[in-house]
Amino acid sequence: MKYTMNRRELLAATAFAGATLAFGSRAFAADDAAATLKGSGKVVVSTWGGSYVDAQTKVFFKPFTDATGIEVVTTGTPDAAKLKLMQQSGNVEWDLLDAEGQMMLLAAKDDLIQKVNYDLIHKVTPADDLLTEALNEYGFPSVAFGWVLTWNTDTYKSGAPGNWADFWNVEKFPGRRAVYANPRPLLEVALMADGVPHDKLYPLDIDRAFKKLDELKPHVSVWVENTGQFDVLLQNAEVDMMMGSLGRSTIAKGKGLPVDYTMNDGLWQQSYWIVPKDAPNAENAMKLIAWMSQAQNEAEFVKIYPYGMPNKKSYDLMSAETKANIPTSPQNLPMQAQIDAAWWTANNEEVNRRWLDWYSKR
Repeated sequence: MKYTMNRRELLAATAFAGATLAFGSRAFAADDAAATLKGSGKVVVSTWGGSYVDAQTKVFFKPFTDATGIEVVTTGTPDAAKLKLMQQSGNVEWDLLDAEGQMMLLAAKDDLIQKVNYDLIHKVTPADDLLTEALNEYGFPSVAFGWVLTWNTDTYKSGAPGNWADFWNVEKFPGRRAVYANPRPLLEVALMADGVPHDKLYPLDIDRAFKKLDELKPHVSVWVENTGQFDVLLQNAEVDMMMGSLGRSTIAKGKGLPVDYTMNDGLWQQSYWIVPKDAPNAENAMKLIAWMSQAQNEAEFVKIYPYGMPNKKSYDLMSAETKANIPTSPQNLPMQAQIDAAWWTANNEEVNRRWLDWYSKR
């Protein structure tokens, strides 16, 4: 199966369900799912920290525990190298990881993860409800998440930045800058800042991207190495402008913090729930995936985090305002660039060697 999301299928589900019918269906589905997924013990989930894991806990993890009796324990950031080391040492500590597309493909290639139990998922969520092209035999779609240009509205009270070229323009937009210390999607951002159209990004011109990054490097105040750090930067107004998470930026703005962002030149990519090959609680991990696949659960999560979801019926339950902040919605998709996980999988080692050498000299 393909790993990429079918945009037309994603955007097709826009009609709203009748309130009474929807409520009755949700209540029945939740009770039925709880009975199907009952269990004991725990499941250890490696995810991304901060407000993101807070939202996952509120919408997915705690209700799952309440309904099934299976405890959910969250732990630190998903890491392909750490997963491989766990597998080699025979001491796998994680049961479920919220992995970016590239990590999923690499882990499957290295035989580090097991196939998803779609038979179990389909007992809770009918196969026809899922975006077929988003599925993978080794990963179940978690979120299609986005990266955006975010700024402090107290700093730029008029004439705010509108694209990545503005992010590079330190004379017109002076201020402290923060970027994610990872070549993906920083290389894509650099190329867009240099004028490369969204549909011409791949294959990435690595030389051109690093040359553009050389211009920005002296003006970066904060290199974000853990995505949870974005929450702190936004909360404390430590920077004036950043390459940030759409979800975290949306939450900060919703809290009334001096934060705004643009969907223009945004990037989005698909993430997947994956289960390590020797996960000690693999059965519970599959049950949690099945629980999270339900339309109502996904729609509730998107109220907090504006991410694309794999259940088509979840879009029937979203408000127009919510969908306006989803990177793959009809009004936003033309302004977005999709990160190509397959290209990154094929070029990961080469790019990372160059990145580490470049980053170490900052």
